[in-house]
Amino acid sequence: DHGGLQKYPAYGTLQKDIAEYAGVKAEQVLFTNGSDQGIDLVVRCCCEKGSEVIIPSPTFAMFEQAAESEGLVIRRPNFTKEMGFPLQEVLEMVNPKTSLIVLSNPNNPTGTEIPRDAIMEVLKKCSCAILVDECYFEFMDPSTSVANEVETYPNLFVSRTFSKTWGFPSLRLGYLLSTGSNVSALTCVRGPYDINQLAVVGILAALKQRDYVFEYVREVMDQSKPLFEDFLKKRGIEFWPTAANFIFCYFSEPVRLESALRERGILVRPKKDHKGVLGLRVSFGTVEQMKQVIQAMEELL
Repeated sequence: DHGGLQKYPAYGTLQKDIAEYAGVKAEQVLFTNGSDQGIDLVVRCCCEKGSEVIIPSPTFAMFEQAAESEGLVIRRPNFTKEMGFPLQEVLEMVNPKTSLIVLSNPNNPTGTEIPRDAIMEVLKKCSCAILVDECYFEFMDPSTSVANEVETYPNLFVSRTFSKTWGFPSLRLGYLLSTGSNVSALTCVRGPYDINQLAVVGILAALKQRDYVFEYVREVMDQSKPLFEDFLKKRGIEFWPTAANFIFCYFSEPVRLESALRERGILVRPKKDHKGVLGLRVSFGTVEQMKQVIQAMEELL
């Protein structure tokens, strides 16, 4: 490697290339050690101890973990299968103590889409920091993103990752989008070499050959998703409407099914909904992979 591993990372055009992909200015991009670091930076830099953060639930655990580590008071309006995103409940919870609102779009683990109009209403009515997590945005219509609003709303932060659609979770590379002044401030908190050189090489190469990523997205959303949803409907298995590459479903014996699938090399994620009912989050893979999942479930149910 010409001695590359014996040197500190050199980031080269990484910031510029991510900005070009995201459709923003280079100074509006902060690359991070996975989206987790981006979430942690926003919480640490925007929220004072004892202030309140609104995190619609159930959702990605890192939001609450970061908030709890900073001594924040967590308010939890609920996503529901019937009503989706609780817009009015979120707005009613906002008060002078609110320092941050977290909006995961689409939400993990339920797959719930937050309508762009709802996000814009929150942005227009709330002056606190707004973190919109778009880690699965490539699986949705591009018009649902609010990345193009970072210039207009200085309190907006958008978190993304290369772990999901791009398939690089082990490389740990995500990015935040916000105003140039916000990015400059967060850069002072982030370490100078938090991203490793292998991640830089991998992502720069992937960004030059992105067609394969979107071919995979089309297969997942146009073929694998309806295939598995049809299976659930035929078996009478209840599930949440999803805009993501995963689906949250209720099986009669989720613990037994999860264990049996794991023994066959199929991993699904047990999660509880807002009522504490245990379900399984099943990710959509290729058509061939989903056929194998369906066959395994047919044998185990």
